[in-house]
Amino acid sequence: MNNKEAKEIRGFILTILKVQYPSPASDRLISLTLNDSQLDGSLPQIRRHLHYLEEKGYVRTEEGNELGIQRTMATLTAKGIDLLDGNIPDDPGVLVIR
Repeated sequence: MNNKEAKEIRGFILTILKVQYPSPASDRLISLTLNDSQLDGSLPQIRRHLHYLEEKGYVRTEEGNELGIQRTMATLTAKGIDLLDGNIPDDPGVLVIR
């Protein structure tokens, strides 16, 4: 995966989470949505992107194990909404399409 694609996927993840806001979305839902859009939606990749976005303060994540299935749940933060809405400066690591 190249740098441009990683930025695009991170922006797409934030957009998915904005649709779900204020509810969280599972890594599996994000994966399915990315795959439908012809982007790399493998769970390990999604989790890496979520970790990056969490370090930036754009999402909160919570690990869970429901019925023996490991899941990462992600929720968009107020800072993530501000990034998507253009209320804070663009982030060079996230491609936001307005």
